[in-house]
Amino acid sequence: MHQIESAIYKSYLETAAPNLLKAKGDPWKVEIDTLLKHYGSFLLDGWGTLYSKDNFIYPGVLKFMAALRKANKNVRLITNSASRSVKQIQDDLHQAGLDFETHEIISSGSLLAMLNETFGFNEVYYLGGEYGLKFLEEAKILAVENPSEPIVILAGVHPTQEEIDKAIKILSKENSRVLVLNPDVYAPNPNGEKIPVTGHIANALKEKTLCQLLFCGKPFPLIYQIALRSLIPSTESVIMIGDTLGTDIAGASIAGIDSALVLGRNVKETELRDDIYSLGVSPTYVLHGFDYGDISK
Repeated sequence: MHQIESAIYKSYLETAAPNLLKAKGDPWKVEIDTLLKHYGSFLLDGWGTLYSKDNFIYPGVLKFMAALRKANKNVRLITNSASRSVKQIQDDLHQAGLDFETHEIISSGSLLAMLNETFGFNEVYYLGGEYGLKFLEEAKILAVENPSEPIVILAGVHPTQEEIDKAIKILSKENSRVLVLNPDVYAPNPNGEKIPVTGHIANALKEKTLCQLLFCGKPFPLIYQIALRSLIPSTESVIMIGDTLGTDIAGASIAGIDSALVLGRNVKETELRDDIYSLGVSPTYVLHGFDYGDISK
């Protein structure tokens, strides 16, 4: 894990769960078919776990999803993707062969309307994709070039330098705030390369402007609370499967549910112990992917 990645995820934990007990012991190595036998509800990360860049689907994922459906498991896609509307996520995944019902997709962006009942944002400078503007509309927030208060909503993975410069200018004023709808710090490409994304950008904005950072999405509790509430009355035997210790696994630990880390995406097997020690967070299990064992039975 990169030093900056570890530092940012530690800051998330200090904010979200300062009293979280440190992990002890090593996670169990299991195969997917074992999890299918023992859990009734599956919370699944998207990017880096099921799919990646250009709608790339990781090996074994389609077979795994078919097994979940055949066994009538409860399924929720829990994603920090906030630059695409739920409908756009659903459509994109359908084209790639992954089908989710609307109620099965819970994105950090979809929580904005609920959060804004507390924040009361009216105008913001928006850094994100066109489809993510739907979340602002639902929250009754206007995206403008010069907001009346120094507030930025950061949802996009790759804002332009011009957009970043504009955000810095806005955030250089007093009492500036950035609401980060995607706390991911790094995201993996299909070839295993890790690229800095929104959480990394937010940290850079804070260093340059001393703005206050606010967060929505994994590992922060609200998205897990919403997901677990959607499973009622089937809230027992729930597991989170993801590729990132600092978001998917840390969030599951805060929520008090089991978790499985898919190795080789954001966490290499050779670095796992060091990363667990660094963050103090450990998955219940580790997986080498979705194509182990015969999960068709």
